[in-house]
Amino acid sequence: MTSMYPVTLNLTGKRCTVVGGGQVALRKVTSLTEQGANVTVISPELTDELLAMQEQFVWKNCAYQDGMLQGSFLVIAATDSRAVNHAVAEWCEENQVLVNVVDSREESSFTVNAMVQRGDLLLAVSTNGISPAVSRRIRQELEQYYGPEYGVMLEILAQARQEAMESVQDAGKRRQFLQSVADMELPELLKKDTKEEVQKRVKLCLSSYLD
Repeated sequence: MTSMYPVTLNLTGKRCTVVGGGQVALRKVTSLTEQGANVTVISPELTDELLAMQEQFVWKNCAYQDGMLQGSFLVIAATDSRAVNHAVAEWCEENQVLVNVVDSREESSFTVNAMVQRGDLLLAVSTNGISPAVSRRIRQELEQYYGPEYGVMLEILAQARQEAMESVQDAGKRRQFLQSVADMELPELLKKDTKEEVQKRVKLCLSSYLD
């Protein structure tokens, strides 16, 4: 079993290339553009959905040729041709470019995880490329358990941390305060009260730590 290193990437402004124009490519292009990547698609044909969102990426209307990936930070090989996907994987390996090959876990330098995002909370599930169906089922379970209140919770925690940095001089007290807030079961409170009401509770807690 190949051991994979879990990591999250900041793709904002990065050139990411998708080779292929079918339904799998559509999913990849959609997720990359949502993360702020500068996406290039290499394919002689596109699905109707990709054509409809063409303003969001650069389309090279041609078949893949060696050297077309120069300058890419990340590449996804998503064609229905084993030979083309293999050629993309080989080029990326030779040029040390991150690549995900949709039909070959062994040729991929990374896999794309099933993901649940609630604001700044990101939960990723991976089966190391063995079973996307299992990853999808676990993701659905996580979606049920971790609702939108977790994103709101992190907004409150970020504000609380900033206020503590500005008003509590003692580092030990700041840690105690932040731990106290973390122990307040904010997601459960947010299911019953408004964000503003919960913020009042946090501010009241902070007042007890002021110098």
